[in-house]
Amino acid sequence: MSKRPQIRCEDCYFHCANLCALKLETPCPTFRQHADGVLRPPSQAQLIMRPVDRLDTPRLVAQHQAA
Repeated sequence: MSKRPQIRCEDCYFHCANLCALKLETPCPTFRQHADGVLRPPSQAQLIMRPVDRLDTPRLVAQHQAA
């Protein structure tokens, strides 16, 4: 079992850039990892394509043609 490294406010981009005004015990929801001095967007979950139900296909085609 691998352990995730503990994140600290001191590791946050906003803290390192003196942009944070919060004094909290734990990192806040806006925590962004400080890396290379740039602000990186939060990682997003991978999109997974949902299989198309063959029974819904005629309905989808009819909706598209009606639009």
